Amino acid sequence: MTLALYLSRQLAARILAVLTGIVALGLSLDMLENSTEILDKYGVGGLGWYAGLRAPLILATVLPLGVLVGAALAFLALALRNEMVVLRAAGYNTARVLVMLLPLALVCGLAQSHLAVRLGPAAELALVKRFPEMFNSKAIEKEVWLRDSRSVIRVGRTAADGATLVAVSIFETSAGGALTQRTDAKVARYTNDGWILEEATVQLPNEIVKLVAVMSWATQLTPSGILSAARRPELVDAGELRQILSGALPAGRGTPFYSVQLWRSYSAIVVPSVMFLFGAMASFGLSRSGGGIGRVALGLFGGAFFVLVDGVFTSLGEVGAMNAILAAFLAPGLFFVIGLWSIVVIEE
Repeated sequence: MTLALYLSRQLAARILAVLTGIVALGLSLDMLENSTEILDKYGVGGLGWYAGLRAPLILATVLPLGVLVGAALAFLALALRNEMVVLRAAGYNTARVLVMLLPLALVCGLAQSHLAVRLGPAAELALVKRFPEMFNSKAIEKEVWLRDSRSVIRVGRTAADGATLVAVSIFETSAGGALTQRTDAKVARYTNDGWILEEATVQLPNEIVKLVAVMSWATQLTPSGILSAARRPELVDAGELRQILSGALPAGRGTPFYSVQLWRSYSAIVVPSVMFLFGAMASFGLSRSGGGIGRVALGLFGGAFFVLVDGVFTSLGEVGAMNAILAAFLAPGLFFVIGLWSIVVIEE
């Protein structure tokens, strides 16, 4: 067994154990709230399906912290067994050890990216389809804004099936973004022939107003698409992200949100490397000195602070206050440098 494989197995085993515990805890708390309703409507089998579909969503959220804690525990174990001392005596400093762990970090990063833009969105969609009475049984009372090609649509209320919209306003724009027409309708209904607007008012830029009892509405929006956008899922498939950004699919959020989500699917690949750096701080200090525990605390704090800063930058990017690429990559890049610098300084 090579040294790189041995170290990777040590970290992988602890990361998997930590993630299993965190996901199990998250599912347990979720079940406390929803298990009675699931058992009444779908039986014991439904409970299993619910847990299986919820697990990827929880995992997508907790994976970075699981990698951090698992890496810290693994490096602490190596330090307590004096294996890190032996490695350093053989010429393997912490930086060289981390280089050997890059393949494992890459696997974790690809898993994080896949969860965010593939498996997670698919699980969320399957959850809604499998348990429609829990997620699709109520009308959406809040105001919803959508984008469709060159139109911006405001909906006051959306029926549970998405086929009836109340208090609809349609703002049509030119290629340059100028408003060309506004249409307000009391109700929009989806029929076999497409969308029909009832009691509509059409207003042109020169303030000419037309009242129309019933008129057709040419749009790419479908009831299912409107429901998906209106419920604003946290995880969006990569293919859908690109279609939304190109205007081919409706969107329930602004363009910056989807741009940040797309770029974060790439930056997620380097996040485990950052966590490995902070987790590696636990490798310093002998068991008899107690230094290892202090390094664990320092590494965990640094990794947790990275998650906090990354969340702040992401939020700024999603509301358009920061460039999407910068919002996705600034925190991982900054904390990678901080983590690497800390390792070098501590080791010296």
